[in-house]
Amino acid sequence: MPFSGFSADSLQFLGELADHNDRVWFAENRERYERELLGRERDFVDAVGASFAALDQRVQAVPAVDRSIFRINRDTRFSRDKSPYKTYADLWFWVGDDRKSAPGYFLRLVPGSVMIGGGAHQMTPGQIAQFRLAVDDAMHGPWLERVLEDLQAEGFEIDGRARRCRGGSRRNTGAPSCSSTSTCTRSAPSHRRPPSSPVRSSSTGAWSGSHGSSHS
Repeated sequence: MPFSGFSADSLQFLGELADHNDRVWFAENRERYERELLGRERDFVDAVGASFAALDQRVQAVPAVDRSIFRINRDTRFSRDKSPYKTYADLWFWVGDDRKSAPGYFLRLVPGSVMIGGGAHQMTPGQIAQFRLAVDDAMHGPWLERVLEDLQAEGFEIDGRARRCRGGSRRNTGAPSCSSTSTCTRSAPSHRRPPSSPVRSSSTGAWSGSHGSSHS
């Protein structure tokens, strides 16, 4: 079906799920979930996929759970919070063959707000190594700084879980030597102004931009 928007019932379902986050309530309201949320997510992915196709045909937009639509079930195996369901809707549009390690575009729908983002969530070891070299490169590093500064100026937030570089020490590859405990920042030569915000490499080597806005 053509995408007609997420309805008030879509957001009401998520709000009620936050208040009744248990399997019995969800089973009783599964039809609402499939009609008001999952069905509209599929329509949204189809609509966005058509728009992406006109801009970049590499972007994958697949209207199915575990593809562009994230499961509503939470993985609670290693979490103290055993709530079985997410109280938001996540969507992912990626570039490449491997959905998990590819870069892409992200959207999260929460009652009261929408968050959009871009980047990579789970890089391979090879991708992490290439990313770190690019961040530390004399040509690509300053370009990345400018991109991040422009995003921040427009209200985006640059975020990621932290890994710290040790005192500017470097390996023979020219990449920062990082431990697994804090923020990895690319040091700037003395002749160039340091970035207004450090470029951060997460524990997976990922970086992302996100922006929250009120839902109307």
